[in-house]
Amino acid sequence: GKGWIWFCGTFRKMNDSQVKQQISQMVSFIKQEADEKANEIRVKAEEDFNIRKLSAVESSREKIREEYERKTKQIQINQKIAYSTANNDSRLKVLKFKEEMMREIYDEAMQKLEEIEMDSEKYGELLRGFILQGLIVLGDQEVAVVTKEKDSGFVQQMLPQIADMYEHMTGNKVYLALTSNEVLPEDHPGGITLISEEGKIRLANTFESRLETTYESNLPYFRAALGFNEQVA
Repeated sequence: GKGWIWFCGTFRKMNDSQVKQQISQMVSFIKQEADEKANEIRVKAEEDFNIRKLSAVESSREKIREEYERKTKQIQINQKIAYSTANNDSRLKVLKFKEEMMREIYDEAMQKLEEIEMDSEKYGELLRGFILQGLIVLGDQEVAVVTKEKDSGFVQQMLPQIADMYEHMTGNKVYLALTSNEVLPEDHPGGITLISEEGKIRLANTFESRLETTYESNLPYFRAALGFNEQVA
């Protein structure tokens, strides 16, 4: 524009020394402006870089924090699962042990009852009592008695006495007879089974049935004594 026209006119009026000086000043001015602009661009670039670097660092920190929290939660979950599994295993082992103890109580009681068979006098008294109790429960006039084959001889001998005892106790007569077509297994615990109403009613009065009844009625006591209701830590 006008400044350039003025500069050109002024430039033509100068001698060589003045022209060189003027050109040197112009070059210095242009260089200074270029340096300032370059410095401004460099500062801006550094600011942008620092902002991006800070953002990247913060993003990395956030990712690390999230990964740490995720792994921490997973560890806590795994610990809970492991504890729960171990706790359940421990509870099952304790329950199994207690069940085995209860079975041992039952088996020991059965063994003691089976030992009674070795004492013929005591065993005979028990069978007499079993038959008499069964007759009172049934209240029938004709009853068949089932025994083990090895017991049939002395049971047959005591039937008349038992019938007299029943009549004396109840005022009713009863006809007793051993079954001819049925016996209790030889490996069966001692006792008898009574049959009435032509086989329609059967009353088991054996060591096994008596023990089962006693065991079931005392089951709450056994379970409480063994701590079945306690929590396993």
